[in-house]
Amino acid sequence: MDRPTVYTQEQGRSVDFLFAQRATMIGVGKLAQAAFGSNTVVHGLAVTPNSPAALNVLVGIGEIYSTQQVDATPWGALPADTTDMITKQGLNMAAQTISTPAPTTSGFSINYLIEAQYQDQDTNAAVLPYYNSSNPQIPLNGQGGNGAPQSTQRQGVCVIQAKAGVAAATGTQVTPTVDSGWTALAVVTVANGQATVTSGNISVPAGVPQLTSLLQMMQTESTNYALDTSATPNQITIALTPPITAYTDGMQLNFRAANNSSGAVNINAGPGNISLSGAAGALQTGEIVVGGYYSAVYQSNSGTAVLVGQGAGAEQVNPATQPKHAAQFGQLGALQSLAASVASNALTLTLNAPTPLWFRNATLTNGVPNSVTLTSNLSLTVPSGATLGTISAQSARLAWLVAYNGGSPALCVVNLAGGVNLDETTLISATAISSGATSASTIYSASAITNSPFRVVGFTDITETTAGTWATGPTTVQGAGGEALAALSSIGYGQTWQSFTSGTRPLATTFYNTTGRPIQVSAAGQSSNTNAYIQLVVNGVAIIGSTAATALTICTVTAIVPSGGSYLANMPVGGATWSAWTELR
Repeated sequence: MDRPTVYTQEQGRSVDFLFAQRATMIGVGKLAQAAFGSNTVVHGLAVTPNSPAALNVLVGIGEIYSTQQVDATPWGALPADTTDMITKQGLNMAAQTISTPAPTTSGFSINYLIEAQYQDQDTNAAVLPYYNSSNPQIPLNGQGGNGAPQSTQRQGVCVIQAKAGVAAATGTQVTPTVDSGWTALAVVTVANGQATVTSGNISVPAGVPQLTSLLQMMQTESTNYALDTSATPNQITIALTPPITAYTDGMQLNFRAANNSSGAVNINAGPGNISLSGAAGALQTGEIVVGGYYSAVYQSNSGTAVLVGQGAGAEQVNPATQPKHAAQFGQLGALQSLAASVASNALTLTLNAPTPLWFRNATLTNGVPNSVTLTSNLSLTVPSGATLGTISAQSARLAWLVAYNGGSPALCVVNLAGGVNLDETTLISATAISSGATSASTIYSASAITNSPFRVVGFTDITETTAGTWATGPTTVQGAGGEALAALSSIGYGQTWQSFTSGTRPLATTFYNTTGRPIQVSAAGQSSNTNAYIQLVVNGVAIIGSTAATALTICTVTAIVPSGGSYLANMPVGGATWSAWTELR
């Protein structure tokens, strides 16, 4: 803070006294600016009905704090200072009565905007004595003896006025806008025929920068808490005290919501709209609830406000990656997110991240599982030529697995027709995939894997005109866990017994199980010779049925055909006549 320097026996100068006062005003003003900011704020100035009640209101004692030039005009012996800006205090030392007359038209009402402004006023004018060099014992009246009065005080004043709107039919009247350089305090609504103003006629518009004491501001958190005044869902609008002009990193924004959210939400705390998000991303329906209390923190690196606390609505969490983490709803028994596509005669499947997976322990005698959260997508491409044991023009079900692989998860594929155990209680080994991957009973991955726990993440049903030429996309892409896949693939699940004719199931003809799950086949034929028998050949393995002791005896056979397996029924000894054919499928 600046101070004048005065020396012993120095002849006094008027500028020394004025400079000391100006320097004090500047120091206090800068302190106020540091505490309250550069925006105008008010303290007190409550607008209330008069007593006795009449068509006027009282504006109470208070102050207005506003950024102003140090001195817009010369002050005494000091020149004007219009360059430097400080916060000045304008006082309203006594309650003021403001007239608010009623409109004269029946059925009409009018809104008055009560507003305040800081002003410097030069007051208390008097004719001052001046030194008379011609006769020092007799002072001059006025400067140079001109006898003119001069102001003796420069006061910082809070000026208050009522700005009348346009009278209109009650309910349609509009509050006038705030004049430039003025600050709104209240709105007073008066109807035709009204004789007094009551408290019900007085409202405080949103955004009035009302300042309480610093202690009260600390207690009420008014510097970072305000009511949401928005009438629009998915929009939060708050006015903090004192107002803020810019968002800064780590700034806390607390509010009570005025509306329910139905999607992404924006918040405006003064400097403009920014996105309001949850811990895991954009807000969703129901995460902001009317009347609920919320706390957010501004993050400069993303330019958004992120909720860090809430008293209502569901709260977002990031995907759980450790045993003691809270899990997202989508992580609880969720289907995995898969995508499959064909291009250049190759088939590619992608397991989308983030995906948490739990694996059994690699030591079969240890029941403590291991967990991994995929933070990036896993993909595997089945190249052209790799049939995976599929058959041309026959539907195949390919199971997609994730091998734990020592904590570096890898996507794998296997043809269900190969009969590989996928109940997730065992360990698997995978062969590096290539155009020579033609086995239905081999698990393939991008590189070889040995004795790894695994999880089944889904399957695809696919039919290609030429096996190994992946030109037609899957007919089904299904995310599923091992237990779900086992249920979907188990015999009897969603199946019924169906009868076939000799035209659709002739003897000695090869068929394929394209249902994606095991089926049970029962065939019957009449023998032409003694000692003839019937058999079902499943994947090249013969299952022998009953034998005819005499000719014309009906022989039967029953077998289970794995998914994707081939099967035919015949009577290899002598002739045979088709009798019956049923399948559980």
